[in-house]
Amino acid sequence: MYAFGRWLISAASTCAPVVLAIGLATTAPSPIHAQEVVAAKTADAEPIAPAELVVVNRPITTLRATAFGASPADRVETITDGLAVLLERGGPLVVSTRPIPEGVAIQIDGKFAFRILDGDANQEAGETTALAADAAMRNLQQALDEMRESRNSEAMLRAIGYTLLATLILACLLWVITRGYAFFARRIRTFVQLRSEKLAPSWSQQVVGHSGIADLAVVPLKLVAWAAALLVVYEWTALVLEFFPYTRPWGEGLFDNLLGALGRFGRNILHAVPGLLFVALIFFVTRFIVRIVRAFFEGVQAGRIDVGWIDETTARPTGKLLTAIIWLFALVAAYPYIPGSDSEAFKGIGVFVGLMLSIGASGVVNQAVSGLMLMYTKALRPGEFVLVGETEGTVMSVGFLTTRIETLRNVEVTLPNAYLASNVTRNFSRLVANGGMRLTTSVTIGYDTPWRQVHAMLQLAAERTSRIAQDPPPRVLQTALQDFYVEYTLIVCVAEPKLKFAVLNELHAHIQDVFNEFGVQIMSPNYEADPADKKFVPKEQWFQAPAQPAAEQPATRQPGESRSTPGS
Repeated sequence: MYAFGRWLISAASTCAPVVLAIGLATTAPSPIHAQEVVAAKTADAEPIAPAELVVVNRPITTLRATAFGASPADRVETITDGLAVLLERGGPLVVSTRPIPEGVAIQIDGKFAFRILDGDANQEAGETTALAADAAMRNLQQALDEMRESRNSEAMLRAIGYTLLATLILACLLWVITRGYAFFARRIRTFVQLRSEKLAPSWSQQVVGHSGIADLAVVPLKLVAWAAALLVVYEWTALVLEFFPYTRPWGEGLFDNLLGALGRFGRNILHAVPGLLFVALIFFVTRFIVRIVRAFFEGVQAGRIDVGWIDETTARPTGKLLTAIIWLFALVAAYPYIPGSDSEAFKGIGVFVGLMLSIGASGVVNQAVSGLMLMYTKALRPGEFVLVGETEGTVMSVGFLTTRIETLRNVEVTLPNAYLASNVTRNFSRLVANGGMRLTTSVTIGYDTPWRQVHAMLQLAAERTSRIAQDPPPRVLQTALQDFYVEYTLIVCVAEPKLKFAVLNELHAHIQDVFNEFGVQIMSPNYEADPADKKFVPKEQWFQAPAQPAAEQPATRQPGESRSTPGS
């Protein structure tokens, strides 16, 4: 009789929703029914948030449909309360399913627990109601078994023992990783310190030293050791969580995340292989083209190849510019095939770098354009003697951004190309082939001295001066007739412009000697009255102490024979 009563109650609870649905369908609409219709229309208009059913910390299923005006969240709350009542009664806790008109009913020990409706299935993923019910049944059975296991003291003691064993293994693995890192790091440091002179350039040794280079060489090994230690700790955490029923879903989630990450990593590598191969192909083709271009311009610079549109001085910068353009086009062509180039992070980095370059490179671009203008207009060439502003010396190199000039005082001056482009440049070497560089020096002599004698004396001083070209011969011009004197200008030619100060030093000395020999006084820059006695040095007084005659002077380097010339 008692069993019959239980069966009757179960049948009534199962059939009640069907009877209620039939009654609602056959009776006339009531105000309450009208409100339900309005609520149903509102629910259809607005998306319903799904709710997840969790039992003993294990996800069972996801409810998506409403039932008799109850949202998925309300259904989850009601099902949770009903399961608590069923579990308090105890029993074998066997989960089963039974089909019903609106879906599938989930039962515990033959008693109704909850239902999976047709609307609960994820139809977009191809899931059916039967598949959703089977998955919910398996998950619920596993959750109930874990609940029974958590109440078993023997099982919990076994889990604690496994945890201690796993912890001991973890400590051993960490000890092995630490000892292995120390062993290999010591070997690498010893090897790098012995071979640091060959493995690293001298400038890096001066910056970081031998020990610093050894520390840098150990960095990859340290990263590998840390990665291995973190992986071991991660696996230990997941394994320990799986030993206990309540935390087992978390451990399974850690394993699934690791496997999923490794799977995604592997799939990404496989998907990136074709793009990487194409990038490698672009790199090798570009490198081959760049080698051809470099060989061509090196031949032009060395004079082995003769082309009309470029010469030896512009071959090197033109080759570098063309090489940069080729690599830039190669980068643009390979960019879409680089893994991750379509990601938002990669795009953001590209925009940031482009913004920084556009803001900070305006001055660099100005210097580079000025350098190209100097190169292709051939205003300056290495080895030429020039005067730019207050800087006078020999051009050492003309770069894209700066130009280096070595002055006669053996000082290297670096000038921005924009400064050179905006200032007047005097090139003393460009016309040297037409008789050498012209040097001028002036003296002022009174009207009482015959001008022919002055011309002859200045020419005689030029003849005595070494490194002055005699073709064309020195010339003397009367450049001014002032109130009290005549201004005579001597023009001589020098084959090497960088020796100008040495030549002027020697020329001025000979001018004084010649004028003293012939008793002609030099009253430069001017005078207003004749002195009582002529102002000149007799020849017998030329070598007064501490001066020495030319025959007794020690052998010295001639002016202009070194980079540090007299008078410079």
